[in-house]
Amino acid sequence: MVCPKCGYELKEGHLYCDACGMEIQIVPDFEPEIENSITETLSTVAEEIEGSNPSEPQMDESIFQEVLPAKSGVKRGSMKGRFLHDGTRRGLFPIILTTFCVMVTIVITAGVMLYHRYSPTYKIQQARKLAEAGNYEQAVAFLDEARKLDPGNADTALLEVGYLSRLGNQDRALSILLEVVDRTHLEYVDKERVFENIIEIYNEREEYEKINKLLVSSGDLDIQNHFQQYMAMAPEFGYGSGTYEEVLILRMSANTSGTIYYTTDGSMPDERSNIYTAPLILEAGDFQIFAIFVNDYGIKSELTRGRFVINLTVPDPPQILLPSGDYHLPTLIEVEVPEDCTVYYTTDGQTPTKDSLQYTTPIVMPLGRTNYKFIAVSEEGVSSEMVSRSYMFALETEITIDKAIRNVVQALFDRRVLLDLYGHSTGIQGKYVFAYNTIVEISNLGYYYVLDEYIEDEIGNRTKTDRLYAVEVYTGAPNRLIYDENGEMGLISLTE
Repeated sequence: MVCPKCGYELKEGHLYCDACGMEIQIVPDFEPEIENSITETLSTVAEEIEGSNPSEPQMDESIFQEVLPAKSGVKRGSMKGRFLHDGTRRGLFPIILTTFCVMVTIVITAGVMLYHRYSPTYKIQQARKLAEAGNYEQAVAFLDEARKLDPGNADTALLEVGYLSRLGNQDRALSILLEVVDRTHLEYVDKERVFENIIEIYNEREEYEKINKLLVSSGDLDIQNHFQQYMAMAPEFGYGSGTYEEVLILRMSANTSGTIYYTTDGSMPDERSNIYTAPLILEAGDFQIFAIFVNDYGIKSELTRGRFVINLTVPDPPQILLPSGDYHLPTLIEVEVPEDCTVYYTTDGQTPTKDSLQYTTPIVMPLGRTNYKFIAVSEEGVSSEMVSRSYMFALETEITIDKAIRNVVQALFDRRVLLDLYGHSTGIQGKYVFAYNTIVEISNLGYYYVLDEYIEDEIGNRTKTDRLYAVEVYTGAPNRLIYDENGEMGLISLTE
């Protein structure tokens, strides 16, 4: 026997389910043979009542002689007359007894009939027996009747859905499940089981839009959270529509994994629109942001709208004092920073932001072609217009950077710091390598290439040391570059 609520196999003699604690009501299982036996008994009793007469065997007087004591004061003859010569009294007791038996039999029979007709438990038991025998169609018929008698029982509906699935009748199973959701007040555990079965059917059919519609219409936040991977809720904005006196960092979020598509001009977004990957920076202006969410099942959400008016003063752009052009001597790039602003710049062609390089001191123009982009950002976070400059710096000298590096290596080899011209030395794993850093002007000494020193291991990883080298740009003379206690640069020749 199994628990009618959770299906757990019950141990013999137990009156409570060991799994869910439900009390088990033991109901007699009346079979057709028992009904036939009761009917025959009633017929026999009826015949006996109809056939009773005064010629029945009379009671033996010796019975009363044994029962009545000798000193009771009752004459035995009178007692005999009362029972043996009064025909009415003589037949009364058997008739009453027989009538009582008939009434009890009728009540039992009626109870059995009512139990068979109106007991959901009986019908569920019969359905289980039929299902065990493989007769799922009749089992479903019994469960249909059981659900009519007890429409609020989710276990009955789920049991029938299981049998219908065996029959391949998913349409009927789905209809029953949707009816239970619409018409029955369910506890959360039962509701979750019903929704799982509905979603499983829709999932097999790839009818994901119907899953989303079902969950949205349920209005149950717990159920929606449990199955949120099937939902496509409208995206949420980090700020509500309105007017602001500051730069907004607008974040968008969705209820589950998928993609948010958005527009900033008030047009309707679709899969060809901008994909949200990072917060939007809304500076001065009027922005209409529209967004939709598409989950991993391709379900589209409702549209989210937002209008953001940002009232801020745009700062003046930075002033770049050095014009674009070709240069043949090391030159500093100086910038005038607007009041209460910070200047940021890039050299890789990207638009500068607050995460770019910050301008703090004049920039030493690097060798070759360099394209600079500058912006000024106010304290409120508003960016100015962008300013661009392009510089071409080429020294009129025969000492190239490669020549400067070779001169340093040769000088260190000559001083026996290096074992060979490949940079190997004692006391290190790998070899020394050198790389160009910048060009500097050392007061009263001239212009020098500045080289950084690294230790490179066998697989090419580099670790920078604290030594710097300076090579005169016109003569190629190699030197160690040092700084004194005041931060002033000095040189130690490698060739003396």
